[in-house]
Amino acid sequence: MVAMMVDVIRYEGLVMLKSKTPKWPASSNTYILPSDGEALIVDPGCGHEERAKLIESVLKKEGVKRSTVVLTHAHPDHMGAAGLMEENVLVHEIEVEYARNPRLLSDPFNVDLVRKILNIDFDLMEYFMGLCPIYPVDASQLPEKIKFGDYVIKPILTPGHSPGHVALYIKREKLLFSGDLLGEIMAWYSPGGGGVECYMESLSKLEGLNVDKVFPSHGDVTSIERVEEERRVLEERKRKILNAIEVGVKSREELGRALFGEKWSSFTNLLILESHLVKLRKDGKL
Repeated sequence: MVAMMVDVIRYEGLVMLKSKTPKWPASSNTYILPSDGEALIVDPGCGHEERAKLIESVLKKEGVKRSTVVLTHAHPDHMGAAGLMEENVLVHEIEVEYARNPRLLSDPFNVDLVRKILNIDFDLMEYFMGLCPIYPVDASQLPEKIKFGDYVIKPILTPGHSPGHVALYIKREKLLFSGDLLGEIMAWYSPGGGGVECYMESLSKLEGLNVDKVFPSHGDVTSIERVEEERRVLEERKRKILNAIEVGVKSREELGRALFGEKWSSFTNLLILESHLVKLRKDGKL
């Protein structure tokens, strides 16, 4: 059933497993780059057996004998299926321990903060396993450059959504695998992931790249112009919070409602709000 929710799309030089919806708990898009009997697999997706089998079938059709998994970050919708596969797994050094022990994701997800604000008992792993399973993998640190077949791939550290999130840039081919940083739906961000400040800095890292196509983790292939669109969203959120403060709004709930309306207390919206509050306090505006 999971495989039925995926479109297999072939571009020149790569295969894209595109989830039919960009929304959680769907798997991230998966990208397979075959070359001379080997392949790189970018973000294999949720840990469902059907997902792993689909990837295996694509590798077989492409004549791949050996492959390596590269993770943009160690979230379940990106790395879950890696735990059902035999491939070596590479991830940024900041994310290695999260891949090896996913329970540690409670820190960058700021679970303790959410529990305190909402006064709830929340188990992150239980939540993951019910929707998008994730399993420990013996991940290794990404090198500064990945040389693979005819490709030279440069990982670019782009925190905000996750502390060790990377985008993968192939300069010669003018391709960018943006992970969750750019996409059809803008990613949430948390203080533990780097917050809005790191998110803005990460966008700035990408805007000067010479890129023809951006392959996101969620949604359709896009362009580098998405950087400016997301920057405007971040600035608009900041403006809404400051406007609310100017008219006397003070509580977290009131500020959250000014930003997100009735959905202010959802897990990810709380983390987005807190990220902006952290930045405003740092800047002396709160």
